[in-house]
Amino acid sequence: MTDNRNFSAASRASSLAPHQRLDVYRVAILLFAGVEESAASFPRGYGAIKDQLRRCATATVLNIAEGAGRWKPADKAYRYTIAQAECLEGAAALELATIVKVISQDTSDELLSYTNRVGAMLTRLIQSQRSRTPG
Repeated sequence: MTDNRNFSAASRASSLAPHQRLDVYRVAILLFAGVEESAASFPRGYGAIKDQLRRCATATVLNIAEGAGRWKPADKAYRYTIAQAECLEGAAALELATIVKVISQDTSDELLSYTNRVGAMLTRLIQSQRSRTPG
């Protein structure tokens, strides 16, 4: 039996899946958790916004993970681009939820800060992958 206390931080990090090593993935998880918590309190009649918000947060996380698992830079950039578009769509859904007052302004501000961070981080990842693509 292996004593996990003997593993260094570097060896623990190397045991993570590729997407788990990305800061953008961790921020997207925070966004997803916040969306899920907020969606639980949506009143009846706002199912369309709630469903869209949940789908966008989910798709953002999943496309980041899929991109991290791809080998070709163009494939990575493509998945990260989809994740970015989903994140932006989620930001719009958050704004709608705030307008109709099913999410408080404070919660909206917090979740929008996550969408902004994820979007900016994905922009850098996309640029990085595109610069590695020949031609």
